[in-house]
Amino acid sequence: MKKLVLMILVLCFWFPLSNGHPFKICKFDRIYQLGDSISDTGNLIREVPIGASTAFARLPYGESFFKNATGRCSNGLLMIDFIAMAAGLPLLPPYKDINGDFRHGVNFAVAGSTALRSEVLAGKHIISPVTTSSLNVQLDWMASHLNSICTNHRGN
Repeated sequence: MKKLVLMILVLCFWFPLSNGHPFKICKFDRIYQLGDSISDTGNLIREVPIGASTAFARLPYGESFFKNATGRCSNGLLMIDFIAMAAGLPLLPPYKDINGDFRHGVNFAVAGSTALRSEVLAGKHIISPVTTSSLNVQLDWMASHLNSICTNHRGN
């Protein structure tokens, strides 16, 4: 599956069908993002108990583009925002936004997240003070989300 996705991306960039942007030529209809602060669009500020008290829940974070705090660790757009816009898609809502419109994808990234589970880090006497939403947690969220939107076509 990974090879197929990579091949599609390479073909979209290598053999453009028109003068349009490669993302638009490929006609992506959804983006799913995993990651940390470089791509979090607001999950950390929605985590309990620490999220709303982080600096990212207040200005100056977000003031340049959004004119209000969005939970991005930036005062403007992130790379994933530029990718979504280049693909002609709306900006990705954070997974923890209960009012989020997930028809065009979801952002599971959480600022401060780690690749290893917090239990593994704790076993090595490493404390992750910001969040316990490691890559594994994000993958679980993604699996849950995909299961909620996919229909079962077995036996048909």
